[in-house]
Amino acid sequence: MPDTAQPIGTIGVIRRFPVKGMAGEELPEVFVTFAGLVGDRVYAFLDPQNKSDFPWITPRIFPEMLLWKPRFIAPPSAEEAHPAAEKYRVEISTPEKHFRDISTPEFRAYLQNKVGREIDFRFSERSMHDTLPVSVFGLPTFDALSKETGRNLDQRRFRPNFVVDWAEKTPFLEDSFVGRTIHLGEKLALRLVKKDMRCKVITLDPDTAEAAPEVLEVVAKKHGNCSGVYGAVLREGIVRRGDPVFVD
Repeated sequence: MPDTAQPIGTIGVIRRFPVKGMAGEELPEVFVTFAGLVGDRVYAFLDPQNKSDFPWITPRIFPEMLLWKPRFIAPPSAEEAHPAAEKYRVEISTPEKHFRDISTPEFRAYLQNKVGREIDFRFSERSMHDTLPVSVFGLPTFDALSKETGRNLDQRRFRPNFVVDWAEKTPFLEDSFVGRTIHLGEKLALRLVKKDMRCKVITLDPDTAEAAPEVLEVVAKKHGNCSGVYGAVLREGIVRRGDPVFVD
């Protein structure tokens, strides 16, 4: 961005999800490739009998997944755009048990027993997203939704990669940038493509997995069932917490 450009906000939270559907982790910095945040949703489980476009096992089917905490054993640094295979090794902690390796038959059997169906395991360095590789959410939007639902909503319900503290404290400001390019930090450029259509997952408390259906009801009735936006990566780069955000 030119030196004269004024930032429209700053990066407040960076979050990635090593396993699709499980708890995420906050990061001080991360490298973002054209496929998304390095290490984001690189593991997933799916139902081999489900031939639809959404075969994934997620909290929509099994809410308790939100309570399972994956951790990279030797996580890739922000300088590693293409980490070695060993940097993707993940261990899992559940409320009942700790597993040293997500890819073992032991963990798959545990998951199958919990879900009550056959499970396939998948790994991909390119990340397995529902639609686009990066999600962005404005901090004022969280505040507005908390007021509208009468709940102190945890940001983790909405599972965004980047939470932006907009300089203009307008709820859903991110919606107005759909179709435009935003710049995060020194290099990363995102084209914001569309609003994020929501599902049952936002009704689930990330600490208990208890459901609050009114959260989705409010989002559906007042905001067209959308909150947050999706982006495509136009230029790769490192993003750090506190980095400025610009818009073209």
